[in-house]
Amino acid sequence: MFLLTKKLITMKKIIFTITVSAYCLLITITADAQQEMDVPQAVKSSFNHLFKDVQASSWRQVFGTYLSSFNQGNAWRDAYFTKEGVFKGIGRFITPDLLPMMVKEKIDREFSDYGILEVYQYDCVENGLCFFAVLENRRHVLILKMTPDGEIIYIQKSRIKYDNNKARRSIALNPVYKPFYE
Repeated sequence: MFLLTKKLITMKKIIFTITVSAYCLLITITADAQQEMDVPQAVKSSFNHLFKDVQASSWRQVFGTYLSSFNQGNAWRDAYFTKEGVFKGIGRFITPDLLPMMVKEKIDREFSDYGILEVYQYDCVENGLCFFAVLENRRHVLILKMTPDGEIIYIQKSRIKYDNNKARRSIALNPVYKPFYE
């Protein structure tokens, strides 16, 4: 019994590490600091081919992926490309009322003591549509990755830290996340 539990925990840690890396990519786009960069011609060409009527507002490189933020139809979107120009997916921040009913019901049912801070919808070429929800209560922040039918792919739970006078100092997350929460 103990060995089975230990293997399950190890497997969950491996899966968690892989999926957190993907979410780091998504969260980093909210950082305020943007750097001018040289975008490979293959990436620019792919963007221009796929998004003919829009112009990239900014480009960032995040964990080896090129990210273009642009405005399309009065909504900001993010397109993801490999350095070879292969399109990986498109994402956007949405309001909780735009979540699929099954996702919203799952969050309401299983995380009723948390409030929703924000939701990111990501449509990946390989894996299809998923949703990242950032939830918070007085002591913790949860980052959920969910399928459109409400299945939770992973959960990252972090404790909120307070300084001596009980003021919120920061959330104990990877430094990549800090600009997002501070």
